[in-house]
Amino acid sequence: MSDLIKKLIYRSNHRGTKEMDLLIGGFANNNLQSLTLEELKEFEILLNFTDRELSSWLVDDKKNFDIEKFSVSKKIKEFKLKF
Repeated sequence: MSDLIKKLIYRSNHRGTKEMDLLIGGFANNNLQSLTLEELKEFEILLNFTDRELSSWLVDDKKNFDIEKFSVSKKIKEFKLKF
């Protein structure tokens, strides 16, 4: 496993709120190995958003064009639907 993937998995599972740990961490645990390098870089940028911003977008389904501009964000939303 690459160092980047290990770092992203750790950051995803230690967000600060249990809800985001489960959603973002669950996505990372199940999907990072299959993402392209570009998608991994996008995911790393998404991890810089606050839990409040991600929760509003992911859980409350509020629009956030800064998050939605990334192709990996669609995969995260699809994962949430299966969660």
